[in-house]
Amino acid sequence: MSSLIQLAKRDSRHFVTKGGFETLITVQTPAQDKTEILTGFATKHWFSFDTDGNPTNSKNVHVCISETDLVNLGFTVRKSNGEISLLKYFISFADSSGITKKYVVRENMPDETLGLIILILGDFK
Repeated sequence: MSSLIQLAKRDSRHFVTKGGFETLITVQTPAQDKTEILTGFATKHWFSFDTDGNPTNSKNVHVCISETDLVNLGFTVRKSNGEISLLKYFISFADSSGITKKYVVRENMPDETLGLIILILGDFK
């Protein structure tokens, strides 16, 4: 019998990678020596808030992917101190119109309980 947390890990990974809203996401190392495609949740919108809580028109792009999927594809996800670090990795995915853009990881926000990682992306120039 699985524990409740094991069920939550399994279910959350399923929803992000195969739940019907998944997107094909290309992940590439900073040295551009390894590139793989996996599924995850990707979003891009033009709505954010400033420090006073007022809405602003600014691009917000992020993806949510499974740490297990990255490890299974051979990516080094954790530094020697055990911390997750995917900064400067490159991420590409197609938007709703089918246009694929390449982004660079600016922040990574892991959920080390569920094994999912949210990557905050910036424009690649």
